[in-house]
Formats: sequence, C-alpha cells, structure tokens
Amino acid sequence: MHTELIDTFPAERAHGLPSVQDMIIKKIERIKIRSRAEKYRDKEDCGGIAYIRDTVKRGDIVFDIGAHKAGYLYFFLQQLGNSGSIFAFEPQPVLYEYLLKLQRLFSWQNVNINPFAVTNQEGKALLYIPYNKGRPSSPCATIIESRLPFKYQSTTEVDTISLDEYCKSHNVVPDFLKVDVEGNELLVFEGAKEILQTRRPPILFECEARFVGKENMFRTFQFLQELGYKGYFILGDTMRPIAEFNYLYHQDMTAHVYCNNFIFE
Repeated sequence: MHTELIDTFPAERAHGLPSVQDMIIKKIERIKIRSRAEKYRDKEDCGGIAYIRDTVKRGDIVFDIGAHKAGYLYFFLQQLGNSGSIFAFEPQPVLYEYLLKLQRLFSWQNVNINPFAVTNQEGKALLYIPYNKGRPSSPCATIIESRLPFKYQSTTEVDTISLDEYCKSHNVVPDFLKVDVEGNELLVFEGAKEILQTRRPPILFECEARFVGKENMFRTFQFLQELGYKGYFILGDTMRPIAEFNYLYHQDMTAHVYCNNFIFE
C-alpha cells in the first residue's frame, strides 16, 4: 500500500488574485506533475523514490541533474518543504522553459533552475534530441554519441558545466545527487570528483549498457567505488549489492525485469 502523496508546493505564495485562466493552468499542471510523479513511484522507479523519501531531509541541498519534467523534483519538494534548496539542471531548451514556467506558477522559492548540460568541463556541447512523436523534447536527449539507433530530429548547442566548478562558483555543496543524463554519467562524476571525495553525497542515477556499452557502464561503477562509494542496483522496490548485478540478465529489454537505476553511498 502506497502512502498518499501530500500537496507538494510548499513554497507557493499568493500574489494578488489570480485570473481564472491562471487558476485553470495551475490546476492542470499540478495534476500533470502529480501523475508523472506517481508513475515513477508506482511503476518506473519505486525503489528510487523510496530511497529519496528515506534519505533526503529537510534543510538538505539537492542537485537534480536531468530534471526533465519535474517528476523527481516533486518528491524533493515534498521532502524539503520550505527549507533546503534544489538545484535543477535541464539543457533541453523546451524543458528548461517548462521548468521556469512551473517555478513561476507555483512560486518555488527554493528551486534554482539551470540550463546547463552537466559534464566534466565548462564549455559548449551539441545536444542531440531524438525524434519523439513530433514533440520538441525527448527523455533520451544526450550530449554523447549514443549507441541507440535514434533518428535525431534536432541538435542544439548548449552550455556545459562541471559540478566542482559550479559548486565553487555558487558556494554550494549537495547533500544528495540525482543524475539522469542518458549515458553521460561517468563524465558527470569525473567533473564532480572533488565534491564526491570530500563530501560523499548519496547518489541516485540511471545507467544503461545500451547507451554506452557494458565497459563504460562498469567503468562508471568502478570510478565511484574507487572514491569509497558502496554501490547497489534497484530491483523492484529493493536494493541489491552491485556485485550481484548482471547486465545480461538485469538489462535484458525482453525480460520481465529491467534494472537501470543505481544507488551509490
């Protein structure tokens, strides 16, 4: 039995009387975000959401890297309330603007939205956006050369940042990292080496051999283990030691089980 989700817009404030149109838009967006979040909680990442709810505390600083449409941000807001901060990173222009729209609608005071692609250096990169039923955004957009046979509908140049540089320039340190960057995980962690070594925030991230090959996937695990992290993969609503992970079985697209979310702490 899942606990019912509480209202999760704690920073919302009234600024005069909203128009009927604004009230309707806000109600629609609230329903859409809640539905998106419940899909993660009940189906796509029940173990990851449970981990967030067990680990993220009021007052924490959370980095949501690959924030997409705020499905995970919903739970971070639940956990933090009016305290703590969320730093969301989303390089897809359409989704970045969508997150800004949500921030304005709900007056999120403790959410900082950034248009950067997070990697191991500051600069520029091409973001490849696959065809997604004609929509100008995709959950599989990436700045790496993906192994998936996508038909790319567009590319756009985006700014890149490393977490170590971002944290120094903004004088901030994360207490929790959520990373969903479609194959660019290792470069994200390489660019956060100082933070990972000195502060050891728990990490929830997606990683798939079909994007980068099994060698790069296991190299990502090894990189974190060499920094002192202990790894787990999420199997349904449970955490299993990374030593038990077998990509041939656990990432078989034709099998009943598919494990692409990992926890390192």
